[in-house]
Amino acid sequence: MAQGNVVRTFQTKDHHFDTFKNNAPNKLLVCQFSSNDSMFKDLCVSMKTTFEEVAANANFKDKAAFCELNVNGFKLAKESGVEAYPTFVVLKGDKPMGKVGSMDEELNNLRDMIVAALKN
Repeated sequence: MAQGNVVRTFQTKDHHFDTFKNNAPNKLLVCQFSSNDSMFKDLCVSMKTTFEEVAANANFKDKAAFCELNVNGFKLAKESGVEAYPTFVVLKGDKPMGKVGSMDEELNNLRDMIVAALKN
């Protein structure tokens, strides 16, 4: 059975994230914005498993790149309108195509949002 993507984790904004992003110029960038703040940490950790399941979808292989970003090191969170954690954002180039929060019903929409962005 074909496997999908692996989620890459970045704790700080550095050349590794820039390299990751630059190596996927024709792919959607799907980001989980997380926080190590004690108020959000448990929820962010628990939602990572669900995010990894979405990333593993073979339909997204070679079409999307998945990463988890610690918001403390990324201005991209603010630029993408992230206000709570975790939040999942789909980007095409530098343009946000959509975002969902951490509620289960919203996460069910993440797959649909990725599919819709791939069609654009």
